[in-house]
Amino acid sequence: MLKKFAVKTDGFSLLGLMLAIAISTVVIIGSLLTFINCAFLNETNNNLMIAANDAQSILEEVNALTYTGIDTYTPAQLNNLDNETITFQVNNIDAKIKEVTVTVAWIEKGRNKNFLLSTRVAR
Repeated sequence: MLKKFAVKTDGFSLLGLMLAIAISTVVIIGSLLTFINCAFLNETNNNLMIAANDAQSILEEVNALTYTGIDTYTPAQLNNLDNETITFQVNNIDAKIKEVTVTVAWIEKGRNKNFLLSTRVAR
């Protein structure tokens, strides 16, 4: 008498396993790239926040000056960012209004970045 061998059909097929591994790989790589991009964005946003705080502190110092003292004000050079430089500019709009502009420039990942903050001061 010949014995028939029963073929088991439960479990995973090789094709199913390969497909699951391929899909998992795509999902993991996508998640990793998203995580790396978020880390870069975090650094960029942190530097932008520091630049905004530096510009705001300069404008707060200008706010404490007299109207005539604004033209002779020289801002302090801050070093909160890599190669940070601060440019201070005063434009007379008319006899009683001055526009004060503070530009903070720095280098981030080999690229020049800047942040500009402007306000007007009245006599």
